[in-house]
Amino acid sequence: MQDYNALIRRLTEQNTQLIEENRRLKDRLDIALNTIVLLREEVQQLKDEIAVLKGQKPRPKIPPSALEGSQSKDKQNNKDRLSRGTHPRRKKTRKLEIHTRSRIKPESIPEGAVFKGCQKFVVQDIILQPYNTVYELERWQMSDGNYLTGKLPQNIQGHYGPRLIAYSLHQYYGCRVTEPLLFAQLREIGVLISEGQLSNILIQNKRSFHQEKNELLPVGIATGQIKVDDTGARHKGKNGYSNIIGNEFFTSIVSTKSKSRMNFLQILHGSIPQYLINEDTVEYMKNLKPENGLGGYILLHRPNRAMNQDEWHQFLIKVNITIENDIKLVTEAALFASLIKNGIPKNLGVHGDDAGQFDVFVRSLCWVHQERHYRKIIPSDDATRKAIEQVRDEIWNLYKGLKEYKITQSASLKIELEQKFEELFLKNKTISPTLNKQLAKTYAKKEELLRVLDRPETPLHNNGTETDAREMVVKKKVSGGTRSDEGRKCRDTFVSLKRTCSKLGINFLNYLQDRVNKAFEIPTLAQIIAAHAVAQPKMPIKGAFTSTL
Repeated sequence: MQDYNALIRRLTEQNTQLIEENRRLKDRLDIALNTIVLLREEVQQLKDEIAVLKGQKPRPKIPPSALEGSQSKDKQNNKDRLSRGTHPRRKKTRKLEIHTRSRIKPESIPEGAVFKGCQKFVVQDIILQPYNTVYELERWQMSDGNYLTGKLPQNIQGHYGPRLIAYSLHQYYGCRVTEPLLFAQLREIGVLISEGQLSNILIQNKRSFHQEKNELLPVGIATGQIKVDDTGARHKGKNGYSNIIGNEFFTSIVSTKSKSRMNFLQILHGSIPQYLINEDTVEYMKNLKPENGLGGYILLHRPNRAMNQDEWHQFLIKVNITIENDIKLVTEAALFASLIKNGIPKNLGVHGDDAGQFDVFVRSLCWVHQERHYRKIIPSDDATRKAIEQVRDEIWNLYKGLKEYKITQSASLKIELEQKFEELFLKNKTISPTLNKQLAKTYAKKEELLRVLDRPETPLHNNGTETDAREMVVKKKVSGGTRSDEGRKCRDTFVSLKRTCSKLGINFLNYLQDRVNKAFEIPTLAQIIAAHAVAQPKMPIKGAFTSTL
């Protein structure tokens, strides 16, 4: 009997050891599978870089998130949603402008027939043909021998008329037609033009458009909340970045050689960055690196005014700040202080993904980006798959609650959502080490993800700015990179104006025609944005500058 009991104990111990060993192997398998996925992504990124250098196609498309868009559960489960083909019919031609009316009689009308009116049949057509005008400028010789000559209309700036210029700009920047195809199209229509003349139409003498684009960022910032993103951009054969800043009213795109927090702050300044040392400079440095004692040191040597870029470099040499990290920190702080001095509020909301260059002012993070990390986790078995699905469902429910809070701003709902966040990302322990690690990473971003509970005007996703970035990506795929500084500037300007017109409900072709004709019947986009911002209901704004770095 004792032998049997000893055998049972030994088998029980072995079984416990095997169970523990099985759990460890599952954990290692889980980690290995997800490490392989990360390595595959890295390999794919390297392949993309090689493909770009070879002129081949880059990475495949990434499926959209289920938190927003047509695939979201809200829209799929909406019982009031009309299915395809069941939408109410409406007269499509009611608002059409009719240019010509042509009455057609039957071929033979028998005797005794009574006229009962007309059956209308609307035909839409388009006319693409040259329209050339010769302006005969009268010349009169005065008594003193000088000549008096008639003047061209104000909207004529060369040998190509405003309709042709507006059409070319719309085709190239609005419809993404490449310059060679646009040149061929114009020649086939019958326009006598050279490749150089077309290039000049597309990028030369666009100062008024650049000025209107530059007005977008200050008035957009004045709304108190911006969204940010960036994407790759080629210029002069080298890699660079397009920085996208916007919200529901505007888009401003600035392409630069690099991306960093210093670069972002310089973009917020506009064309001429200013550097200022005051108490805001010291506060910025303390928030970012409390252990750094440079704040008090530079405050003792501060000049009594803001400095331009050359003066700033001279100041750094004068005070003997030569270490790269110190230069970066002090420069960021001086740029930040100058922005505050020029009227940008400290509690400006900056919403985007968790890219470090945008970690300034009052930051909030995109939930769609966070949920995307959980979709990338590879389950090692059915139990892990179910755990991932459960977490994603709970993220969806939490996201839906945050959307509801933006509307109701209920105190009880706020407490409930904070508790749900704690339970999901802190207290929730699953069987997957990779999933647990991702939950901990998300919990570390609690303040930025739940910013909406203190500032209800804070967005929950960054889809609009990603759409703006996609415009630049498609433009790059279609036309490649830019070859001149003026070409890059025009690309940024006209894509910004196009996206802003789209957000404001303005026809981009009509806008171009209005500006090229110098009619200015459409108010400046900055004026329209300011009017929209005034009409928008105001919400209490809380918080001040913070940084998680």
